Amino acid sequence: MPAQPRSRLALAAWCLFVLHVGTSCTNPFSVTILSPEHGSFTTAASVTITGKVDGVSVAADAVVTVNGVPVVVQTDKTWSTVQPLDANQVFNAFLVEATNLRTNVTLRDRLVVIAGESVADGDFSLDSLGLRLNDTGLDAVEPLVSSLVDLDIATLLPVNTLVINDYCAIDSIFGCLGSVDARIATPAPSFTQPFGLEIDSMTNFVAGDVTINNIEVNLNIIGSGLAPSCGLRIRAVQTLIIGDYGLSPAASDPTQVDVNLIGAPGVSFTGFSHQFTSGLCDFPLIGDLIQLIIGDVQPIVLNGLVDFLRDPDGGGPADAPIAEAIEVALAGVQIAGPIGEGLGLELEAPLFAVLEDNAGLTLASDARITSTPCTPPEGAPDLTASLHVDEPFPTFGATTPGGLPYGLGISISTSAFNQLLKAEVECGLLQETLTEIDLGTGPLPLTAGVLSLFIPELASADPMRAFVIKLRPTLAPALTGNPGPLGELAELRVGGLSVEVRDTVLDAVVIGGQVDFRAGLDFAFDNQTSELVPSIGLVVAADIDVDIVNNTVMTNANQLAAVLEFLLPAVLPTLGASLGSFPLPQFLGLSLQGVSVEENGEFLSLFADLVVAP
Repeated sequence: MPAQPRSRLALAAWCLFVLHVGTSCTNPFSVTILSPEHGSFTTAASVTITGKVDGVSVAADAVVTVNGVPVVVQTDKTWSTVQPLDANQVFNAFLVEATNLRTNVTLRDRLVVIAGESVADGDFSLDSLGLRLNDTGLDAVEPLVSSLVDLDIATLLPVNTLVINDYCAIDSIFGCLGSVDARIATPAPSFTQPFGLEIDSMTNFVAGDVTINNIEVNLNIIGSGLAPSCGLRIRAVQTLIIGDYGLSPAASDPTQVDVNLIGAPGVSFTGFSHQFTSGLCDFPLIGDLIQLIIGDVQPIVLNGLVDFLRDPDGGGPADAPIAEAIEVALAGVQIAGPIGEGLGLELEAPLFAVLEDNAGLTLASDARITSTPCTPPEGAPDLTASLHVDEPFPTFGATTPGGLPYGLGISISTSAFNQLLKAEVECGLLQETLTEIDLGTGPLPLTAGVLSLFIPELASADPMRAFVIKLRPTLAPALTGNPGPLGELAELRVGGLSVEVRDTVLDAVVIGGQVDFRAGLDFAFDNQTSELVPSIGLVVAADIDVDIVNNTVMTNANQLAAVLEFLLPAVLPTLGASLGSFPLPQFLGLSLQGVSVEENGEFLSLFADLVVAP
């Protein structure tokens, strides 16, 4: 163990040296930001930043600046400064530099304060999701609703039901010479399947009108005395059942729609006709008899249909058949579960309103998006909040804001989208490892020789020595609610993106810093994969801010930051691929055919048609 004494001697010599120059062996020179926390939110016009320097004998041995402006170091080696905040900037960066005057060593730390309102992790973004079914979209619901209603005329008019009882068909001064009974006969009453259903959105309700074609009722006319017996078939060409339905969030489960029949359905018949199927019933008074039979059969059918289609318990938990079927059908257009599962996140979207108008139906929801289901990768941040932007819930029309017809629309607020970005970052979004760089002549491998072009200190290393650049978010990117700088659909702000140049041989950081940038964000819908695909627009150097924080090779930090701001515009748009895509489910077994991606009011919105899946 002879090496231990030499190690202790070396350590003692080092301690004597650092004490002589004004620092400490056990307490090396350092600068620490005490408050606020990196990534904290505030709506104030300014922020107080506090910190401390260690490893100097007296406060006068340290010089501290914040964004280049000197601050006073107190005798206890703490410092404090009030800095203005720019709400338009959103991510307000503060670079703290501390220099030990005894050793001329300069250290850096960096803080980002987010100027704006926030939604705490686990809270809802209120009034933030809209799912729109236009009347053309509701047309796709109609077959499903019809298939869920078991309408059987035979159960309403069972065979052998007595329709006419002891009717005097042949009367005389001597009394009744012949009477008849009429009963429902086989084949049982029927209609042409399927029945028609038309669902139309109206102001504050939905009309659900049922059309039944060719109701047929067979009867046995049983005569006595002089009245003959015969078979009679009665047909109603069309039966129209008119029903109005109110929609609202279900009290027991606000993620579902509660549908209730308003009043009793109205029933009307058109085109009654009759045909004898057997026997001889051409005695003089048969016309009166037929009208009597029709007059009795019609209310029996009508009352049966009304009883079948009415709400069985009024305001109770049971629903009218059409109302129940509409509820089941609309459950097939919920977006929370399928989209959340596709993203690997938990998306909750309880309804706060169901809005009906003359062009369509809007399911309006709050949203809560969390990273609960995913397994965070190493280095992913655990964030406490996301940026909130106050925006009114949009209105929908028969066409997109750009004037295109559509069947289904999905709209999301800026706040809910920022929740989505936060959850995605916690699950690994924006983590990139670059092994090559484009200096304007095409991609080049990241080697010491290439990097020495802007980090001269690497020129002494083997020029083929491999390096990587690792990008890791420390904060979630955010949309601001504004259009992009070049007219893109949205403005994206990224703050506190960690950039590390790493030596792959030593697995060590050579240069470390943080990047903030502003870019435009656009979206396209992929009809083949049913995914919403984002893309980052062109980034200009003026919208990039780079601060070098970790500088182990002691290169000129300011010059390197300027070079990186020149090089990064070619790199940052490629982060669009790391944003991934947002899968959208089938609705009612139908696929989405994209119409447009636009702003509806202030919400990002996808408009599509529902088409048969290929």
